Amino acid sequence: MILLVAIGLATYALFLFGYDTSNVVTGKNFGTISTSLGSPFLGSSDAPLTLIEFGNYQCIECQKWFGETRPTLIAEYVEQNKINMIFIDTYLSTKNAPLASIASYCANEQKKYWAYHDRLFQNPINYEIDINLFKQFAVEMGLDEKLFSRCMDSGKYEKKIKYSTYEAKKNGINRLPTFIIIGSAGNYEKVSGALSYSVFKEKIDLMQ
Repeated sequence: MILLVAIGLATYALFLFGYDTSNVVTGKNFGTISTSLGSPFLGSSDAPLTLIEFGNYQCIECQKWFGETRPTLIAEYVEQNKINMIFIDTYLSTKNAPLASIASYCANEQKKYWAYHDRLFQNPINYEIDINLFKQFAVEMGLDEKLFSRCMDSGKYEKKIKYSTYEAKKNGINRLPTFIIIGSAGNYEKVSGALSYSVFKEKIDLMQ
């Protein structure tokens, strides 16, 4: 039964959204959401816990959490190999394709996903319209400008983000940021909003 569901999801993604599932790898899941939908892991892929963040770069609360809670969480858990993190971009709360998210995946093609991710959150502006700024960031970070521009102009990652948004909605994610903490046994905790480090610490410690 599980195999049939997995095949059905892959077929749905491929034919409805044109999302390339050929490189999808097995990971920890929340409902039908696989960690393979989002970013590369931040931290060790062997860490016993995984924190999935659903967000986008236009989200004010996501920016708040990035600045206030995330740094301590990384220092105390990610860098200690107790937890890893992934970021799943969505269309939630935006009307148009989030170009910042597309840019982050283009940076990932040159192994600079997390550096670019951080750069975007450190420079909160209207990212939906200024494609030239994304290219400027790429140049400043030493990325190959032609490869990055070709990737951005193709718009290929819009399909990936559209599918991630579909999966998020189907699994009850309707607010940004929303976090899912997944344990090694498949157990999970859901946290909604830009809550404090102490809230995350309490939930993570109970799952270790």
